Amino acid sequence: MKKAVKKKSYQPTDVEIARRLTLFLFALLALLLGWQSDDSFHGYVMIKHLLEGNGFVYNIGERVCATTGPLYTLSCAIPYALTREMFFTTLVLNVIYSTAAYWIFSYKICRTREQILSGFFAFSLSKAFMSYTTSGLENSLLFLFAALFIWQYMKRDFFDGKALLLLALTFSGVALTRMDAVLYFIPAIVYVYLTRRDGVSFIKCVGTGLLGLCPFFIWELFSLFYFGSFVPNTAYVKIGTGISLSDYIKHGILYYWFTFLNDALVLVVPLCFVLITLVMRKPKYLTLSAGIVMYGAYILSIGGDFMMGRHFTLMLFISVLSVTAMFNREKEPFDRIRRINGVYTVTVIAAMIWTMTFGSVVGSQYLYGHIYGSNISDEREFYFPTTGFCNNLRSLIKEGKTCWQDTWSDEGLEYIRREEFKGSIVENAAGILVYNNSDIYLNDTYCLGDPLMSRLPAAYHEPWRVGHLRRICPEEYRYSVEEDKNIISDPDLHEFYDKILIITRGELFSGERIRTILDMNLGRYDHLVESYVEHHPEILVSEE
Repeated sequence: MKKAVKKKSYQPTDVEIARRLTLFLFALLALLLGWQSDDSFHGYVMIKHLLEGNGFVYNIGERVCATTGPLYTLSCAIPYALTREMFFTTLVLNVIYSTAAYWIFSYKICRTREQILSGFFAFSLSKAFMSYTTSGLENSLLFLFAALFIWQYMKRDFFDGKALLLLALTFSGVALTRMDAVLYFIPAIVYVYLTRRDGVSFIKCVGTGLLGLCPFFIWELFSLFYFGSFVPNTAYVKIGTGISLSDYIKHGILYYWFTFLNDALVLVVPLCFVLITLVMRKPKYLTLSAGIVMYGAYILSIGGDFMMGRHFTLMLFISVLSVTAMFNREKEPFDRIRRINGVYTVTVIAAMIWTMTFGSVVGSQYLYGHIYGSNISDEREFYFPTTGFCNNLRSLIKEGKTCWQDTWSDEGLEYIRREEFKGSIVENAAGILVYNNSDIYLNDTYCLGDPLMSRLPAAYHEPWRVGHLRRICPEEYRYSVEEDKNIISDPDLHEFYDKILIITRGELFSGERIRTILDMNLGRYDHLVESYVEHHPEILVSEE
Protein backbone atom coordinates (compact mmCIF):
# COMPACT_ATOMS: atom_id res chain seq x y z
CA MET A 1 0.00 0.00 0.00
CA LYS A 2 1.38 3.36 -1.07
CA LYS A 3 2.04 5.91 1.57
CA ALA A 4 -0.05 9.04 1.16
CA VAL A 5 1.98 11.94 -0.11
CA LYS A 6 1.56 14.99 2.03
CA LYS A 7 0.72 18.03 -0.06
CA LYS A 8 2.81 21.08 0.49
CA SER A 9 0.93 24.03 1.89
CA TYR A 10 0.57 26.96 -0.46
CA GLN A 11 3.20 29.63 0.01
CA PRO A 12 2.53 32.99 -1.63
CA THR A 13 5.35 34.38 -3.72
CA ASP A 14 7.15 37.63 -2.96
CA VAL A 15 5.15 39.30 -5.73
CA GLU A 16 1.83 38.14 -4.27
CA ILE A 17 2.82 39.31 -0.80
CA ALA A 18 3.85 42.70 -2.17
CA ARG A 19 0.55 43.01 -4.03
CA ARG A 20 -1.59 42.18 -1.02
CA LEU A 21 0.40 44.22 1.45
CA THR A 22 0.64 47.37 -0.66
CA LEU A 23 -3.02 47.13 -1.70
CA PHE A 24 -4.04 47.03 1.95
CA LEU A 25 -1.67 49.86 2.88
CA PHE A 26 -2.80 51.97 -0.08
CA ALA A 27 -6.46 51.64 0.88
CA LEU A 28 -5.66 52.32 4.54
CA LEU A 29 -3.62 55.43 3.73
CA ALA A 30 -6.28 56.75 1.37
CA LEU A 31 -8.92 56.30 4.08
CA LEU A 32 -6.92 57.73 6.98
CA LEU A 33 -5.79 60.70 4.90
CA GLY A 34 -9.26 61.03 3.37
CA TRP A 35 -11.01 64.38 3.29
CA GLN A 36 -13.68 66.26 1.39
CA SER A 37 -12.99 69.48 -0.49
CA ASP A 38 -15.53 72.26 -0.28
CA ASP A 39 -15.91 72.21 -4.07
CA SER A 40 -17.12 68.62 -3.94
CA PHE A 41 -20.31 69.77 -2.23
CA HIS A 42 -21.33 71.73 -5.32
CA GLY A 43 -21.88 68.33 -6.89
CA TYR A 44 -23.27 66.75 -3.74
CA VAL A 45 -26.05 69.32 -3.49
CA MET A 46 -27.11 68.32 -7.01
CA ILE A 47 -27.31 64.69 -5.85
CA LYS A 48 -29.34 65.77 -2.85
CA HIS A 49 -31.83 67.68 -5.00
CA LEU A 50 -32.05 64.80 -7.48
CA LEU A 51 -32.96 62.23 -4.85
CA GLU A 52 -35.39 64.60 -3.17
CA GLY A 53 -37.28 64.86 -6.45
CA ASN A 54 -36.18 68.39 -7.36
CA GLY A 55 -34.18 67.40 -10.44
CA PHE A 56 -30.46 67.27 -11.14
CA VAL A 57 -29.97 70.95 -10.31
CA TYR A 58 -27.78 73.21 -8.21
CA ASN A 59 -30.60 75.41 -6.93
CA ILE A 60 -34.18 74.22 -6.80
CA GLY A 61 -36.15 75.44 -9.79
CA GLU A 62 -33.11 76.39 -11.88
CA ARG A 63 -31.46 73.87 -14.21
CA VAL A 64 -27.73 74.58 -13.87
CA CYS A 65 -24.89 72.04 -13.83
CA ALA A 66 -22.32 73.03 -11.21
CA THR A 67 -20.26 69.83 -11.36
CA THR A 68 -17.28 69.37 -13.67
CA GLY A 69 -17.55 65.57 -13.49
CA PRO A 70 -21.13 64.46 -14.19
CA LEU A 71 -20.37 60.72 -14.22
CA TYR A 72 -18.54 60.91 -10.91
CA THR A 73 -21.35 62.95 -9.36
CA LEU A 74 -24.07 60.63 -10.60
CA SER A 75 -22.11 57.58 -9.44
CA CYS A 76 -22.15 59.04 -5.92
CA ALA A 77 -25.94 59.21 -6.08
CA ILE A 78 -26.25 55.41 -6.08
CA PRO A 79 -24.69 54.67 -2.66
CA TYR A 80 -26.16 57.89 -1.26
CA ALA A 81 -29.63 56.66 -2.24
CA LEU A 82 -29.00 53.64 -0.02
CA THR A 83 -27.38 55.34 2.97
CA ARG A 84 -28.83 58.87 2.85
CA GLU A 85 -25.54 59.98 4.39
CA MET A 86 -23.28 62.04 2.15
CA PHE A 87 -19.94 62.59 3.88
CA PHE A 88 -18.72 59.09 4.75
CA THR A 89 -20.54 57.46 1.83
CA THR A 90 -18.84 59.49 -0.87
CA LEU A 91 -15.48 59.46 0.90
CA VAL A 92 -15.50 55.66 1.04
CA LEU A 93 -16.55 55.56 -2.62
CA ASN A 94 -13.48 57.68 -3.44
CA VAL A 95 -11.29 55.19 -1.60
CA ILE A 96 -12.90 52.31 -3.52
CA TYR A 97 -12.26 53.99 -6.89
CA SER A 98 -8.65 54.81 -6.05
CA THR A 99 -7.95 51.38 -4.57
CA ALA A 100 -9.49 49.66 -7.59
CA ALA A 101 -7.16 51.70 -9.80
CA TYR A 102 -4.19 50.65 -7.67
CA TRP A 103 -5.36 47.01 -7.85
CA ILE A 104 -5.20 47.13 -11.65
CA PHE A 105 -1.69 48.56 -11.41
CA SER A 106 -0.35 45.99 -8.95
CA TYR A 107 -2.22 42.89 -10.17
CA LYS A 108 -2.56 43.47 -13.91
CA ILE A 109 0.45 45.58 -14.86
CA CYS A 110 3.24 44.87 -12.38
CA ARG A 111 5.21 41.63 -12.68
CA THR A 112 7.92 42.06 -10.07
CA ARG A 113 8.08 43.01 -6.43
CA GLU A 114 10.33 45.95 -7.27
CA GLN A 115 7.78 47.38 -9.70
CA ILE A 116 5.01 47.12 -7.12
CA LEU A 117 7.06 48.76 -4.38
CA SER A 118 8.40 51.57 -6.58
CA GLY A 119 4.88 52.39 -7.77
CA PHE A 120 3.46 52.22 -4.27
CA PHE A 121 6.07 54.61 -2.89
CA ALA A 122 5.71 56.98 -5.85
CA PHE A 123 1.98 57.23 -5.14
CA SER A 124 2.01 57.22 -1.35
CA LEU A 125 4.84 59.74 -0.99
CA SER A 126 3.26 62.23 -3.37
CA LYS A 127 1.43 64.79 -1.28
CA ALA A 128 -0.83 65.80 -4.16
CA PHE A 129 -1.64 62.27 -5.30
CA MET A 130 -2.68 61.07 -1.86
CA SER A 131 -4.69 64.26 -1.36
CA TYR A 132 -6.79 63.51 -4.42
CA THR A 133 -7.30 59.80 -3.90
CA THR A 134 -10.26 61.21 -1.99
CA SER A 135 -11.27 64.93 -1.81
CA GLY A 136 -14.73 64.31 -3.27
CA LEU A 137 -13.57 65.52 -6.67
CA GLU A 138 -13.45 63.41 -9.82
CA ASN A 139 -9.75 62.43 -9.60
CA SER A 140 -10.35 59.03 -8.01
CA LEU A 141 -12.68 57.90 -10.81
CA LEU A 142 -10.23 59.26 -13.38
CA PHE A 143 -7.52 57.08 -11.83
CA LEU A 144 -9.74 54.04 -12.34
CA PHE A 145 -10.53 54.83 -15.97
CA ALA A 146 -6.87 55.64 -16.66
CA ALA A 147 -5.82 52.28 -15.19
CA LEU A 148 -8.36 50.47 -17.36
CA PHE A 149 -7.20 52.33 -20.47
CA ILE A 150 -3.46 51.74 -19.90
CA TRP A 151 -4.04 48.08 -19.06
CA GLN A 152 -6.06 47.48 -22.23
CA TYR A 153 -3.74 49.56 -24.37
CA MET A 154 -0.46 47.99 -23.24
CA LYS A 155 -1.39 44.31 -23.09
CA ARG A 156 -1.74 43.82 -26.85
CA ASP A 157 -0.21 45.04 -30.08
CA PHE A 158 -3.29 44.66 -32.27
CA PHE A 159 -6.93 45.23 -31.40
CA ASP A 160 -9.92 43.27 -32.62
CA GLY A 161 -13.46 44.66 -32.63
CA LYS A 162 -14.13 43.84 -28.98
CA ALA A 163 -10.86 45.40 -27.81
CA LEU A 164 -11.53 48.53 -29.88
CA LEU A 165 -14.98 48.84 -28.32
CA LEU A 166 -13.65 48.45 -24.77
CA LEU A 167 -11.02 51.11 -25.42
CA ALA A 168 -13.64 53.51 -26.79
CA LEU A 169 -15.97 52.87 -23.85
CA THR A 170 -13.14 53.62 -21.43
CA PHE A 171 -12.33 56.79 -23.36
CA SER A 172 -16.00 57.73 -23.13
CA GLY A 173 -15.88 57.18 -19.36
CA VAL A 174 -12.95 59.57 -19.10
CA ALA A 175 -14.84 62.20 -21.09
CA LEU A 176 -17.90 61.83 -18.87
CA THR A 177 -15.80 62.13 -15.73
CA ARG A 178 -13.81 65.17 -16.82
CA MET A 179 -14.02 66.32 -20.39
CA ASP A 180 -10.58 67.89 -20.72
CA ALA A 181 -8.88 64.71 -19.41
CA VAL A 182 -9.41 63.07 -22.82
CA LEU A 183 -6.33 65.00 -23.98
CA TYR A 184 -4.22 62.34 -22.26
CA PHE A 185 -5.67 59.57 -24.39
CA ILE A 186 -6.49 61.11 -27.78
CA PRO A 187 -3.09 60.33 -29.40
CA ALA A 188 -3.16 56.72 -28.18
CA ILE A 189 -6.71 55.95 -29.26
CA VAL A 190 -6.19 57.59 -32.67
CA TYR A 191 -3.01 55.54 -33.12
CA VAL A 192 -4.86 52.31 -32.29
CA TYR A 193 -7.87 53.01 -34.48
CA LEU A 194 -5.79 54.05 -37.48
CA THR A 195 -2.88 51.60 -37.40
CA ARG A 196 -3.42 48.78 -34.88
CA ARG A 197 -6.64 47.16 -36.07
CA ASP A 198 -6.74 43.37 -36.17
CA GLY A 199 -8.96 42.28 -39.05
CA VAL A 200 -11.33 45.20 -38.60
CA SER A 201 -12.15 47.33 -41.64
CA PHE A 202 -11.94 51.09 -41.39
CA ILE A 203 -15.72 51.47 -41.76
CA LYS A 204 -16.39 48.93 -39.01
CA CYS A 205 -13.70 50.57 -36.90
CA VAL A 206 -15.45 53.95 -37.17
CA GLY A 207 -18.77 52.34 -36.25
CA THR A 208 -17.19 50.62 -33.25
CA GLY A 209 -15.65 53.88 -32.08
CA LEU A 210 -18.95 55.74 -32.37
CA LEU A 211 -20.71 52.95 -30.49
CA GLY A 212 -18.15 53.18 -27.70
CA LEU A 213 -18.62 56.94 -27.51
CA CYS A 214 -22.41 56.65 -27.30
CA PRO A 215 -22.54 57.17 -23.51
CA PHE A 216 -20.74 60.48 -23.94
CA PHE A 217 -22.91 61.53 -26.90
CA ILE A 218 -26.08 60.66 -24.98
CA TRP A 219 -24.95 62.74 -22.02
CA GLU A 220 -24.09 65.68 -24.26
CA LEU A 221 -27.52 65.61 -25.87
CA PHE A 222 -29.15 65.39 -22.45
CA SER A 223 -26.97 68.23 -21.15
CA LEU A 224 -27.89 70.43 -24.10
CA PHE A 225 -31.58 69.72 -23.65
CA TYR A 226 -31.74 69.84 -19.85
CA PHE A 227 -29.14 72.46 -18.93
CA GLY A 228 -29.07 74.28 -22.26
CA SER A 229 -25.35 73.73 -22.82
CA PHE A 230 -22.89 71.04 -23.89
CA VAL A 231 -20.53 71.98 -21.05
CA PRO A 232 -21.13 72.50 -17.33
CA ASN A 233 -21.59 75.99 -15.94
CA THR A 234 -18.14 75.75 -14.35
CA ALA A 235 -16.61 75.87 -17.84
CA TYR A 236 -18.08 79.32 -18.50
CA VAL A 237 -16.73 80.49 -15.14
CA LYS A 238 -13.19 79.45 -16.04
CA ILE A 239 -12.92 80.22 -19.75
CA GLY A 240 -15.07 83.31 -20.12
CA THR A 241 -12.97 85.54 -17.91
CA GLY A 242 -11.63 88.00 -20.48
CA ILE A 243 -8.09 87.49 -19.15
CA SER A 244 -5.33 87.27 -21.77
CA LEU A 245 -3.57 84.04 -22.68
CA SER A 246 -0.22 85.55 -21.66
CA ASP A 247 -1.53 86.16 -18.14
CA TYR A 248 -2.81 82.62 -17.96
CA ILE A 249 0.55 81.25 -19.06
CA LYS A 250 2.34 83.30 -16.39
CA HIS A 251 0.07 81.79 -13.75
CA GLY A 252 0.53 78.37 -15.32
CA ILE A 253 4.30 78.66 -14.96
CA LEU A 254 3.86 79.57 -11.29
CA TYR A 255 1.56 76.59 -10.86
CA TYR A 256 4.28 74.31 -12.24
CA TRP A 257 6.94 75.95 -10.09
CA PHE A 258 5.09 75.89 -6.78
CA THR A 259 3.94 72.33 -7.41
CA PHE A 260 7.54 71.31 -8.05
CA LEU A 261 8.68 72.99 -4.83
CA ASN A 262 6.10 71.06 -2.84
CA ASP A 263 5.72 67.77 -4.68
CA ALA A 264 8.42 67.06 -7.24
CA LEU A 265 7.13 63.53 -7.83
CA VAL A 266 4.06 64.59 -9.80
CA LEU A 267 6.27 66.39 -12.32
CA VAL A 268 9.54 64.43 -12.34
CA VAL A 269 7.98 61.02 -13.01
CA PRO A 270 5.98 62.20 -16.07
CA LEU A 271 9.08 64.00 -17.37
CA CYS A 272 11.09 60.80 -17.00
CA PHE A 273 8.46 58.83 -18.89
CA VAL A 274 8.39 61.33 -21.75
CA LEU A 275 12.20 61.27 -22.03
CA ILE A 276 12.28 57.47 -21.94
CA THR A 277 9.75 57.25 -24.78
CA LEU A 278 11.90 59.62 -26.82
CA VAL A 279 14.85 57.30 -26.27
CA MET A 280 12.79 54.20 -27.12
CA ARG A 281 11.25 55.90 -30.20
CA LYS A 282 8.31 53.51 -30.47
CA PRO A 283 4.90 54.86 -31.52
CA LYS A 284 2.99 52.89 -28.89
CA TYR A 285 4.80 54.71 -26.11
CA LEU A 286 5.24 58.03 -27.87
CA THR A 287 1.47 58.39 -28.20
CA LEU A 288 1.07 58.12 -24.43
CA SER A 289 3.82 60.65 -23.79
CA ALA A 290 2.27 62.92 -26.44
CA GLY A 291 -0.94 62.88 -24.40
CA ILE A 292 1.00 63.91 -21.30
CA VAL A 293 2.70 66.74 -23.20
CA MET A 294 -0.65 67.88 -24.60
CA TYR A 295 -2.24 67.99 -21.18
CA GLY A 296 0.81 69.70 -19.74
CA ALA A 297 0.51 72.43 -22.37
CA TYR A 298 -3.20 72.69 -21.65
CA ILE A 299 -2.53 73.18 -17.93
CA LEU A 300 -0.13 75.97 -18.83
CA SER A 301 -2.68 77.66 -21.10
CA ILE A 302 -5.44 77.69 -18.47
CA GLY A 303 -3.16 79.04 -15.76
CA GLY A 304 -2.96 75.80 -13.80
CA ASP A 305 -5.23 75.73 -10.78
CA PHE A 306 -5.44 77.08 -7.26
CA MET A 307 -5.23 73.55 -5.81
CA MET A 308 -1.59 72.51 -5.53
CA GLY A 309 -0.78 69.56 -7.79
CA ARG A 310 -4.36 68.52 -8.45
CA HIS A 311 -4.09 68.60 -12.24
CA PHE A 312 -0.82 66.66 -12.17
CA THR A 313 -2.04 63.66 -10.17
CA LEU A 314 -3.49 61.85 -13.17
CA MET A 315 -0.30 62.63 -15.09
CA LEU A 316 1.73 60.91 -12.36
CA PHE A 317 -0.58 57.90 -12.30
CA ILE A 318 -0.56 57.43 -16.07
CA SER A 319 3.23 57.77 -16.18
CA VAL A 320 3.90 55.19 -13.47
CA LEU A 321 1.55 52.66 -15.07
CA SER A 322 2.87 53.31 -18.56
CA VAL A 323 6.57 53.09 -17.72
CA THR A 324 5.98 49.87 -15.75
CA ALA A 325 4.02 48.26 -18.58
CA MET A 326 6.62 49.45 -21.09
CA PHE A 327 9.52 47.81 -19.25
CA ASN A 328 7.52 44.57 -19.07
CA ARG A 329 6.82 44.60 -22.81
CA GLU A 330 10.27 45.42 -24.09
CA LYS A 331 12.36 42.75 -25.78
CA GLU A 332 15.33 44.98 -26.55
CA PRO A 333 18.81 44.08 -25.26
CA PHE A 334 18.51 43.59 -21.51
CA ASP A 335 21.45 45.83 -20.62
CA ARG A 336 19.87 48.85 -22.34
CA ILE A 337 16.55 48.36 -20.57
CA ARG A 338 18.34 47.87 -17.26
CA ARG A 339 20.28 51.12 -17.68
CA ILE A 340 17.14 53.07 -18.55
CA ASN A 341 15.27 51.50 -15.64
CA GLY A 342 18.17 52.30 -13.32
CA VAL A 343 18.24 55.97 -14.28
CA TYR A 344 14.45 56.15 -13.90
CA THR A 345 14.57 54.55 -10.44
CA VAL A 346 17.33 56.84 -9.17
CA THR A 347 15.49 59.92 -10.46
CA VAL A 348 12.24 58.87 -8.80
CA ILE A 349 14.01 58.22 -5.50
CA ALA A 350 15.60 61.68 -5.69
CA ALA A 351 12.16 63.20 -6.27
CA MET A 352 10.80 61.27 -3.28
CA ILE A 353 13.57 62.61 -1.04
CA TRP A 354 12.98 66.15 -2.33
CA THR A 355 9.24 65.91 -1.66
CA MET A 356 9.66 64.51 1.85
CA THR A 357 12.34 67.01 2.89
CA PHE A 358 12.57 70.31 1.01
CA GLY A 359 9.00 70.16 -0.26
CA SER A 360 7.48 69.52 3.15
CA VAL A 361 9.58 72.09 5.01
CA VAL A 362 10.50 74.88 2.59
CA GLY A 363 8.25 74.42 -0.44
CA SER A 364 5.10 74.55 1.67
CA GLN A 365 5.98 78.10 2.77
CA TYR A 366 5.16 79.31 -0.75
CA LEU A 367 1.57 78.10 -0.56
CA TYR A 368 -1.49 80.15 0.32
CA GLY A 369 -1.61 81.07 3.99
CA HIS A 370 2.11 80.56 4.65
CA ILE A 371 5.02 83.00 4.98
CA TYR A 372 5.67 83.55 1.27
CA GLY A 373 2.12 82.63 0.36
CA SER A 374 1.02 82.46 -3.26
CA ASN A 375 -2.54 81.99 -4.51
CA ILE A 376 -1.92 78.26 -4.86
CA SER A 377 -3.04 76.35 -1.81
CA ASP A 378 -2.83 72.96 -0.17
CA GLU A 379 -6.57 72.45 0.00
CA ARG A 380 -6.33 69.35 2.15
CA GLU A 381 -4.30 71.23 4.75
CA PHE A 382 -6.99 73.92 4.89
CA TYR A 383 -10.05 71.67 5.06
CA PHE A 384 -8.73 68.59 6.86
CA PRO A 385 -9.48 69.92 10.39
CA THR A 386 -13.21 69.88 9.64
CA THR A 387 -13.60 67.57 6.63
CA GLY A 388 -10.93 64.95 7.35
CA PHE A 389 -12.13 61.37 7.80
CA CYS A 390 -10.32 60.86 11.11
CA ASN A 391 -11.55 64.12 12.62
CA ASN A 392 -15.15 63.42 11.66
CA LEU A 393 -14.97 59.87 12.96
CA ARG A 394 -13.54 61.14 16.24
CA SER A 395 -16.23 63.81 16.46
CA LEU A 396 -18.95 61.25 15.76
CA ILE A 397 -17.67 58.93 18.48
CA LYS A 398 -17.05 61.62 21.12
CA GLU A 399 -19.82 64.11 20.40
CA GLY A 400 -22.37 62.09 18.49
CA LYS A 401 -22.16 64.27 15.37
CA THR A 402 -19.77 64.95 12.52
CA CYS A 403 -17.88 68.23 12.22
CA TRP A 404 -17.80 68.83 8.45
CA GLN A 405 -21.02 70.88 8.68
CA ASP A 406 -19.16 73.43 10.83
CA THR A 407 -16.64 74.33 8.12
CA TRP A 408 -18.52 77.52 7.27
CA SER A 409 -20.83 79.59 9.42
CA ASP A 410 -24.42 80.27 8.34
CA GLU A 411 -24.04 83.77 9.72
CA GLY A 412 -25.07 86.27 7.08
CA LEU A 413 -27.90 84.17 5.71
CA GLU A 414 -30.37 85.14 8.43
CA TYR A 415 -31.68 88.12 6.49
CA ILE A 416 -32.64 85.86 3.58
CA ARG A 417 -34.81 83.73 5.82
CA ARG A 418 -36.03 86.72 7.85
CA GLU A 419 -37.19 88.58 4.74
CA GLU A 420 -38.55 85.31 3.32
CA PHE A 421 -36.62 85.76 0.10
CA LYS A 422 -36.42 82.82 -2.25
CA GLY A 423 -32.65 83.29 -2.12
CA SER A 424 -29.86 85.74 -2.84
CA ILE A 425 -26.39 86.33 -4.22
CA VAL A 426 -24.00 86.37 -1.25
CA GLU A 427 -20.30 87.13 -0.87
CA ASN A 428 -19.23 83.52 -0.45
CA ALA A 429 -21.64 80.65 -1.09
CA ALA A 430 -19.17 77.87 -0.29
CA GLY A 431 -20.17 74.37 -1.31
CA ILE A 432 -20.80 73.13 2.22
CA LEU A 433 -22.80 76.28 2.99
CA VAL A 434 -25.00 75.70 -0.07
CA TYR A 435 -25.42 72.04 0.85
CA ASN A 436 -26.47 72.88 4.41
CA ASN A 437 -28.95 75.49 3.16
CA SER A 438 -30.20 73.69 0.07
CA ASP A 439 -33.79 74.77 0.70
CA ILE A 440 -32.99 78.36 -0.35
CA TYR A 441 -31.45 79.77 -3.53
CA LEU A 442 -27.78 80.60 -3.02
CA ASN A 443 -25.09 81.76 -5.41
CA ASP A 444 -22.05 83.97 -5.07
CA THR A 445 -19.78 86.05 -7.27
CA TYR A 446 -17.57 83.03 -8.02
CA CYS A 447 -20.60 81.95 -10.08
CA LEU A 448 -20.05 78.17 -10.16
CA GLY A 449 -23.81 77.72 -10.10
CA ASP A 450 -24.90 81.09 -11.44
CA PRO A 451 -26.18 80.96 -15.03
CA LEU A 452 -26.03 84.72 -15.67
CA MET A 453 -22.86 86.04 -14.04
CA SER A 454 -20.83 83.06 -15.29
CA ARG A 455 -21.37 84.45 -18.80
CA LEU A 456 -19.94 87.85 -17.84
CA PRO A 457 -16.20 88.61 -17.91
CA ALA A 458 -14.34 88.42 -14.62
CA ALA A 459 -13.45 91.43 -12.51
CA TYR A 460 -9.68 91.56 -12.91
CA HIS A 461 -7.47 92.23 -9.94
CA GLU A 462 -4.04 91.15 -8.80
CA PRO A 463 -3.40 88.68 -7.35
CA TRP A 464 -6.07 86.42 -8.85
CA ARG A 465 -6.77 82.71 -8.44
CA VAL A 466 -7.41 80.43 -11.38
CA GLY A 467 -10.95 79.06 -11.22
CA HIS A 468 -11.89 81.50 -8.46
CA LEU A 469 -12.33 84.78 -10.26
CA ARG A 470 -15.15 86.96 -9.06
CA ARG A 471 -17.68 88.77 -11.20
CA ILE A 472 -19.14 92.13 -10.24
CA CYS A 473 -22.75 91.42 -9.34
CA PRO A 474 -25.19 94.05 -10.66
CA GLU A 475 -27.29 95.11 -7.68
CA GLU A 476 -30.46 94.84 -9.72
CA TYR A 477 -29.59 91.23 -10.47
CA ARG A 478 -29.29 90.53 -6.75
CA TYR A 479 -32.72 92.08 -6.21
CA SER A 480 -34.08 90.07 -9.14
CA VAL A 481 -33.00 86.85 -7.44
CA GLU A 482 -34.42 87.93 -4.09
CA GLU A 483 -37.75 89.01 -5.57
CA ASP A 484 -37.83 86.18 -8.12
CA LYS A 485 -38.43 88.42 -11.13
CA ASN A 486 -36.28 90.23 -13.69
CA ILE A 487 -35.97 93.87 -12.59
CA ILE A 488 -32.63 94.61 -14.31
CA SER A 489 -32.87 98.06 -15.90
CA ASP A 490 -30.07 97.76 -18.45
CA PRO A 491 -31.93 96.67 -21.61
CA ASP A 492 -29.17 94.39 -22.91
CA LEU A 493 -28.59 92.53 -19.66
CA HIS A 494 -32.34 92.42 -19.03
CA GLU A 495 -32.94 90.72 -22.36
CA PHE A 496 -30.03 88.34 -21.87
CA TYR A 497 -31.30 87.36 -18.41
CA ASP A 498 -34.74 86.74 -19.89
CA LYS A 499 -33.15 84.23 -22.26
CA ILE A 500 -31.29 82.60 -19.37
CA LEU A 501 -34.55 82.32 -17.43
CA ILE A 502 -36.29 80.67 -20.37
CA ILE A 503 -33.50 78.08 -20.61
CA THR A 504 -33.00 77.37 -16.92
CA ARG A 505 -36.52 77.86 -15.56
CA GLY A 506 -38.84 77.67 -18.54
CA GLU A 507 -41.11 74.74 -19.35
CA LEU A 508 -38.78 71.88 -20.23
CA PHE A 509 -40.35 70.83 -23.52
CA SER A 510 -41.58 74.20 -24.79
CA GLY A 511 -40.69 75.17 -28.34
CA GLU A 512 -39.60 78.63 -27.21
CA ARG A 513 -37.10 77.08 -24.81
CA ILE A 514 -35.66 74.75 -27.45
CA ARG A 515 -35.23 77.65 -29.89
CA THR A 516 -33.61 79.79 -27.19
CA ILE A 517 -31.16 77.00 -26.34
CA LEU A 518 -30.14 76.68 -29.99
CA ASP A 519 -29.76 80.43 -30.40
CA MET A 520 -27.73 80.70 -27.19
CA ASN A 521 -25.32 77.98 -28.31
CA LEU A 522 -25.02 79.54 -31.75
CA GLY A 523 -23.92 82.80 -30.15
CA ARG A 524 -26.92 84.84 -31.24
CA TYR A 525 -27.19 86.55 -27.85
CA ASP A 526 -23.48 87.27 -27.38
CA HIS A 527 -23.94 90.83 -28.59
CA LEU A 528 -26.15 91.54 -25.57
CA VAL A 529 -23.34 90.74 -23.14
CA GLU A 530 -20.81 92.61 -25.28
CA SER A 531 -23.03 95.68 -25.34
CA TYR A 532 -23.60 95.51 -21.58
CA VAL A 533 -19.86 95.28 -20.90
CA GLU A 534 -19.18 98.15 -23.29
CA HIS A 535 -21.61 100.39 -21.43
CA HIS A 536 -20.50 99.22 -17.98
CA PRO A 537 -16.68 98.95 -18.04
CA GLU A 538 -16.63 99.18 -14.24
CA ILE A 539 -17.54 95.48 -14.01
CA LEU A 540 -14.09 94.57 -15.36
CA VAL A 541 -12.15 95.97 -12.41
CA SER A 542 -12.36 94.77 -8.84
CA GLU A 543 -11.37 96.76 -5.79
CA GLU A 544 -10.14 93.64 -3.99
